[in-house]
Amino acid sequence: MNGDAEKLDKTDHAVAKRARKSFNPSRTLVLGFLAIIFVGAVLLKLPISARDGESVPFLNALFTATSATCVTGLVVVDTAVTWSVFGRIVILCMFQIGGLGFMTVTTMFFFLMDKKIDLSHRLLMAQSMNLHDRQGIVGMMRHVLFGTLAFEGLGAIVLWTRFIPEHGVWNGLGMGIFHSVSAFCNAGFVLTGGFRRFSSLIAYSGDAVVTITVMLLVVIGGLGFFVWEDIWRNRSFRKLHLHSKMVLSVTLFLIVIGWVLFYVAERTNPGTIGNMSFPNAALASLYQSIMPRSGGMSIVNQSSLTGLSKIIAMVLMFIGGSAGSAAGGIKNVTAGILFLTALHSIIGKKKLTVFKRTIPEAQIVSALSIVGMALTACFAGTVAISLIQPELPFAEVCFEMVSAIGTCGLSQGVTSALSPASSVIIVVFMFFGRVGIMTVGMAAFLRRNKTEKTKHPDTWVMM
Repeated sequence: MNGDAEKLDKTDHAVAKRARKSFNPSRTLVLGFLAIIFVGAVLLKLPISARDGESVPFLNALFTATSATCVTGLVVVDTAVTWSVFGRIVILCMFQIGGLGFMTVTTMFFFLMDKKIDLSHRLLMAQSMNLHDRQGIVGMMRHVLFGTLAFEGLGAIVLWTRFIPEHGVWNGLGMGIFHSVSAFCNAGFVLTGGFRRFSSLIAYSGDAVVTITVMLLVVIGGLGFFVWEDIWRNRSFRKLHLHSKMVLSVTLFLIVIGWVLFYVAERTNPGTIGNMSFPNAALASLYQSIMPRSGGMSIVNQSSLTGLSKIIAMVLMFIGGSAGSAAGGIKNVTAGILFLTALHSIIGKKKLTVFKRTIPEAQIVSALSIVGMALTACFAGTVAISLIQPELPFAEVCFEMVSAIGTCGLSQGVTSALSPASSVIIVVFMFFGRVGIMTVGMAAFLRRNKTEKTKHPDTWVMM
């Protein structure tokens, strides 16, 4: 009997070991996002979700659900005109879940039910936030939830005060909450289309309170949860981890350089800031510098931008925000690593050193892989849509594709003109931008090194 019991124990232990090995956090994250999108699409398909009480086409519901869950902001139907209060609440819930990550929301329910969080859930939480170490992840998640509610609540109150004169107390409160959560989650959804369809926040371009509040929410939401925790614990730039130092440095650099370039490129353009006073033009340029990095809530007509500004916007959309945040793109640290690698190579340094720390070569290779995959995806998607709809300008299609993959949401009006096949392509690349690049990047950084059985000789090739 004892021998049989020992055999059963060994068998159970072996089964548990195989289960742990087969656990795939990346697959769970992908399936989780797909489930949220599907449920959201079904809810938006219901007649109660439409403002006119008639069911919208399923593809429109699917496109909106994907854009909300992937915190992109591209829309084929105007949010304010199309969706009822119920539909708007569904959309808000989706981009709140998409911005925080569904594992963060799941953890909130664990906290509320006072349940213990097991190892598999800790692994999923770390994976969803791009963290290498699960130590302290539960405490960090608690801070993330409280911090999110605090920032979004404060933003909602400020915006509420600006929306009351036009929308009344209760409608103004709803507008404040919706836009605060949308800005913080870098979702890009707005409810101001009643002024002009697909007009985003253009009607508030001269309102400093609205624009500054939205900018701050977008920047804070795009820094990443790890950076918040690091700042909260250390409260000194010198004591921060290398990741936080790079995020803050690259973010500040991109904001400032984008601010200057947009102002120079648009100052004489009457279609954007040419007719504004200097303070308003400077504020609008700063706003335009921040929004392409996944914010997506524009206060100037993107189709009226000069050619230089469109290129700058696409570069910023492609870079995006920080790893572990609601923002998309290849991430600012990835761009920083590649820029510094090129700079070090030019001046003859063999090792990449940042803030007295050396970046491993494997991470540089991973950064190159992420950028290569993102560029290939942008090119493939742009070519595919151009072949399906050759009447659309290639440059504008490219802008839309970069916006989709960067989960930004800025648009030059192409999205509303997409055919069903082209809409499906955008849906796929919005999903890839929120989940695919993130998952592939984490898989590259977290993969185990395999021992090479055969060592081949080194050979130089011409470049």
